[in-house]
Order: sequence, then structure tokens, then C-alpha cells
Amino acid sequence: MSNRSFALGSHYLARALLLAGFAFLVVHLVRTGNLNLYIAERMQFIVKLSALGLYAVAAHQFYLAVGAFIGSGRKEDDCDCLHEMPATWSKSLLLYGWFAIPLVIGYALPDGMLGSSMAEAKGVQFAPQTTVLSTGTAGPEQSAASPSPSLPSVPDVQAEEMRSSDDAEDGADAAESTADTDGASIEEELFPAESFTESYAAFGKKLVRREVIQVTDKRFIETLTTLDLYRKAFLGKTIEISGFVYRESGMPADHFGVSRFAVNCCSADATPYGVMAVYKDAGSLATDQWITVRGKLSTTEYNGIEIILIEAERIANITPPENPYVSPDFDFGLETISSPGEEDLEAFPANE
Repeated sequence: MSNRSFALGSHYLARALLLAGFAFLVVHLVRTGNLNLYIAERMQFIVKLSALGLYAVAAHQFYLAVGAFIGSGRKEDDCDCLHEMPATWSKSLLLYGWFAIPLVIGYALPDGMLGSSMAEAKGVQFAPQTTVLSTGTAGPEQSAASPSPSLPSVPDVQAEEMRSSDDAEDGADAAESTADTDGASIEEELFPAESFTESYAAFGKKLVRREVIQVTDKRFIETLTTLDLYRKAFLGKTIEISGFVYRESGMPADHFGVSRFAVNCCSADATPYGVMAVYKDAGSLATDQWITVRGKLSTTEYNGIEIILIEAERIANITPPENPYVSPDFDFGLETISSPGEEDLEAFPANE
């Protein structure tokens, strides 16, 4: 076997090992259930298919390596990609090292979810409406004293007229019609919308009727954005949300964030979202501890902007979910909002 054949076979073998290494890494993450820590759920099928492609190309490279070692490979060309193999071992090490280093890191370092340190580096979105308003859409105009989101009763004078009506059934129908009209008017005032915020306004009208607003994984970002856009309409409403405890310098001792990372494609583009909470025993909660919080919605000012605040009433420790990250719901606004309780079971039973 000539030196040229040996060098050519070595290149093919190195490529086969690198490609197979990446394929095995994907399989390893799937089997251990840790692929969720790196890739968004909607992208995982593509990643799994890529492992099959890597296996196939690695097998072809291995076949070429065997052919070169036994002297049956092509000798007139280095490869079919119209460029020569690296001429020296130093260049070869530099080239393949760029691929080997992330592969070694992937196997050597333990798998772990993103937490407070990364959230602080990127900055938690406590005011998610800014991601909507950054498109240039004006925010909903709300006065400091917005009307109550509960539907009003019929005015006293109208009620008296209906009681004196000869036809009680017609009077009841008129009362219902008036209440519906007034209720619709109140909702329009609470949830003003432009073309870009129309879906959030429609979602808000559904949420405000719920006894407990549960921030689910499916619509984590959309729910927080709606609550922040129309925060005056939700004052005093009960909310339930799960996430990890987040703290940063400048927060009062009894305040903390309930946060989740949102990913579009992979953990590299993760953005932390969260809600500020206040709790008298907040000091007993460890940073990065996963909890479910239930409390009343309020507002506060933080870093010069008004944000929503949870006045926590109950807190439960939970284990981190199998998929700790959330993703944008690309069906938001295109499907009927499910009725309360269909998306998730409540963490706190009603009889507690």
C-alpha cells in the first residue's frame, strides 16, 4: 500500500468516524430523553431523520476508506468534491479538529437545562408585550382605573320598567339582551385591538371569564403577552403558573421571577420569559427550584416600566418537566380556544 493510498484512506476513515459520532450522539440524546434540552419539540423529527443520513454517509466514507487501504480505490482523484485532501497532517488535524471539538464536548459534558445564570445573561422578559409592540403597533389605550371585567347588571331604572311590564317573559328577554349588549361593550373597552393584536384581544376575552387562568406550556408566551397587554383587565384574577425561581440584583427580598425559556429552534436561541411574584416566605425558595405558583394578579413597577405581578397565595414544589422549554404556538389565533381545564390539570385541587 502506497503512502498516498494510506493518507487517502485515513481521511475517509476520519470522516466516517466523525459522521458516525454525531449520529450516535443524536441517538444517545433520544434514548436518554435529553434531546428536549437542545432541540425544540417541533424540530426533533428532522434531527432524528438527520441521524439516519449521517449513518448512511458515514458508511459510504468507511467503504471508501477500506477501498483506499486495500488499494482498490481511485488513485487519479482525491475525491469527487473537486478539491484536494489536506496536504499535511497539521492541516488535517486543524480541519477535523473543528468538527471533533464540539463532538467531544457533547459526549463529555453532562446534559443540563438552562437556568438562572443564562436567564440573567440574556435578561428575562417581564414585559412580553414589548415583543409585540416592537413591530410598530400601538398598544391598547387603558386608563389607570379601568372598569371591572365582570359583566354589569341591568340598570335599576330598566329593571323597574321590566317588573311593571305585562309580559314577564318579554321583560326577561329584554334584560338578557341589554346585559349582553352592555357586557360586549365593556369587553370592547377592556380589550381594544388593532390588526396585529386582534388575536390577543380575542384570547383575553376568553381568559378573563375563567375562574383560574392557567399559564400552560402550549400557550405560555401567548398567555403572558395577553396578560401584559391587557393587564388592567385582569387585576384581581387568580393565575397559576409553573417555572423555575429566578432572582437578579435589585429585586426586593420578597420578590422573585417564575420563569421559562422559550425556544424557536434550539437552546441556542432560547429567550427567558417570566412573571414577577411576591411572597412573604420567598427567602425559603432556592434559585432554579421548580415551583407552581397560584395567586392574584396585580401590577408593579420594575426597571422603570409597569409589569404584571403575582401576589402569591400558594406555592408547590414540583419536579422539572420532561420538556423544560416552551415554544411559540404557531396555531395561535387560528383555532378555537379550548375551554378551561382542557389543556392542563390544576396543580392545586379546588378543595385545598
